[in-house]
Amino acid sequence: MSNIYFKSDQIQIYRQRRITGTNRFNVSATLTVYSMDIQPETRPDRLEMSGSRYGTQWVAFVDSSVDIKEGDEVRIVDTGKKYGVKGVQTWSGAGLLDHKELTMISQDG
Repeated sequence: MSNIYFKSDQIQIYRQRRITGTNRFNVSATLTVYSMDIQPETRPDRLEMSGSRYGTQWVAFVDSSVDIKEGDEVRIVDTGKKYGVKGVQTWSGAGLLDHKELTMISQDG
């Protein structure tokens, strides 16, 4: 199977989960490592639409089977760099290789 992107980073997904019996939340890892391609967002229209600036907004690609949602946090395994997931779009069919395109915001610079 060929890919339309290069899997350049190993990531782990963190998700907010409600603490049982309370209104508080805790962030916990999904305990699975996935491959992801992360690239700086360079399209001026998308940067302007989200109110971001160069270097803070990123676009990433993962396999369509990865369970990732808006509001999740992505951490690079090797470096610990953190990104907040702001958008998830699934691409499939019409001759495309199934994948998800993510819009992410850098959380640590």
